Amino acid sequence: MTVNPSIANLMPEPEQVFPNGLRVQTQLHGNVFVFHCQGRLVFGDEGAVLRERVGSMLSGSPNVVVNLREVDHIDSGGIGVLIGLLVSARNRGGDLKLVAPNQHVNDVLRRTNLHTIFKLYAGDDEAVAAFYQ
Repeated sequence: MTVNPSIANLMPEPEQVFPNGLRVQTQLHGNVFVFHCQGRLVFGDEGAVLRERVGSMLSGSPNVVVNLREVDHIDSGGIGVLIGLLVSARNRGGDLKLVAPNQHVNDVLRRTNLHTIFKLYAGDDEAVAAFYQ
């Protein structure tokens, strides 16, 4: 895997904690950004900051993995952020893949039929590997 040199310049600090409690860790695997989210992904600052953070990196690589293993709650605003990021990534020739949504998040995705739109993976490695197949 080669890394686009411009991607390295886009990397924020590896971990960021927002005042509202959402914790986001960012990693780079080849040309894929992996975001580990912990806390609540809801309407308001949490969603806006995640959208801005991921959105600013799409110019370096439109390939994004969002790990939801430690997201304990998501509402319509959080779903809206994920959909917006998916559309932005696809418009740039990439994709957004979701990893390990817990039961609550999975239930929300199923109730809204979004489990048919998002590609879901058990782990980061599996999701990242899917970009290279």
